[in-house]
Amino acid sequence: MFSFRHHLAPFSLFAVTAIAALAFSGCASEYVSLVKLGNPYGQSYSVVVSKTTYTDAEWKQVADYMVQKHNASLVIYDNSVDESRVELAKHMPRYTAFVARPEECGRDYIASIHRLTRRLDDDPYLDTQWGVITGSDAENALRVASSAKPLTVQSALATTGLNAALFDEYFLLSDANPPGSWLWKKPDGSTTRGRDNLPKNEAKTWAEHFETTPFDLVVTSSHGFENGVEMPFGRGIIRAVDGNLYALTNPKQQKPGPEDTALAPSSNPKVYFPVGNCLVGHVNNQHCMVTTMMGPNGVNQMAGYTVNTWFGRGGWDMLNIWQTIPGRNTFSESFFFNQQWMLHDIAQLDPNALEYKMPLGTGDVNMGPHIKAMMDMKLKLDPRKIKPGSKLSPDTQLAGLLWDIDTVAFYGDPAWKAAFEPTKEPSFMSAGITTDGDEHTFEMEILDNASAMANNAPLGVIFTTRISDVKIISGQQYDPIVSDNFILLLKPKPQAGERFIVVKFSGKVIK
Repeated sequence: MFSFRHHLAPFSLFAVTAIAALAFSGCASEYVSLVKLGNPYGQSYSVVVSKTTYTDAEWKQVADYMVQKHNASLVIYDNSVDESRVELAKHMPRYTAFVARPEECGRDYIASIHRLTRRLDDDPYLDTQWGVITGSDAENALRVASSAKPLTVQSALATTGLNAALFDEYFLLSDANPPGSWLWKKPDGSTTRGRDNLPKNEAKTWAEHFETTPFDLVVTSSHGFENGVEMPFGRGIIRAVDGNLYALTNPKQQKPGPEDTALAPSSNPKVYFPVGNCLVGHVNNQHCMVTTMMGPNGVNQMAGYTVNTWFGRGGWDMLNIWQTIPGRNTFSESFFFNQQWMLHDIAQLDPNALEYKMPLGTGDVNMGPHIKAMMDMKLKLDPRKIKPGSKLSPDTQLAGLLWDIDTVAFYGDPAWKAAFEPTKEPSFMSAGITTDGDEHTFEMEILDNASAMANNAPLGVIFTTRISDVKIISGQQYDPIVSDNFILLLKPKPQAGERFIVVKFSGKVIK
């Protein structure tokens, strides 16, 4: 598994609520916001649930709570979640929550949601921000559903390197070489670090910090499976058993022994991101890692792989988008934009590749048959369109994208906001979006050219007003994607030292 290690000067963009204040005072164009708060589409929400789940009195309460919370439309299907497509397409909601019992939440269910939410209109992109509301039981699912107060992420417990500057407190058990490396940034500003001089092994150390510190964010990597995550380099394991977490010294240990006690629940609201772990996002029973973390352990949102992971873009690029531009995107928006990025890259290699539905089986990695099947489709892969810097062949890169695009699950209310605190010295400031008839102008002011050039994460805005018949007029050098409900710049860099980045596009506002 590869990992991105970012130590770039962080930068931020406008908060959506600030756009009006920046909106072209004295400009001839009318300020119509494609991102205006309060628009019907901007608040639109649908709740999707199976008939079986909705007829269960306790789970019906979860779905009804979500409907009431968001003034949402309710969509009930009989057998397959794909049956909800026509009704969802009629509503075209900004947000969609899928309420599901754990026995419904396997990898095929997650893949079906991915494929469904890309087919609500004719473009290849994800059409709604979505999340799955589940838990070991309805009571725990209702706790997840009731998350409301936004979370500013200011502390983290991790087993892979994050941008330490984002946190007031940060404890890292590093999966990078040399083995045994650790770092602790404390709230008083001091930092201690070491190697192999922990008073306890990694699993016990992780457990102690998890129990005693109310971290806002938990990130794991290294090896994982549905019921546990290895600490770096096999130094113990955190295992979910019967709704509790245990820290076990032996990574091969299947069950806690008499001397092993369950971790005290960590109930403060948090995000869990098993960014590089295989299988941790797969719900395979009532008491897996997903349901244990989203039960008494306070996790309101989580994203993770339902399969073995080798390509990594579904996880690492999502983290890249979220943390490289602190405060710009919520965790949910980062998932949304990363999906669009991967879909764009698939279409660049060959638009017909989007027709290939990769069989996921048991989640094991065996790309050979998939690559052959893709080649049998006679795809015309353009080697110039592979991701810059990639050493993978176009067919291998396409296989990786098609593997990742349907296999990262997102759990929790997609409208819940969890974001890093914006940096105090932004490199960009957006001047907003202006509209003149059916033409729209997205403009950003560059405040720090060097930091802007160092950025390697896409930059996007989700509209709260949908548009149709979209065409890009200018600004192609920034590699923009514009759809009915978002704009995403894949290269938001000054191309020739310019102070402003400007992208013009047309589209009819959908009333």
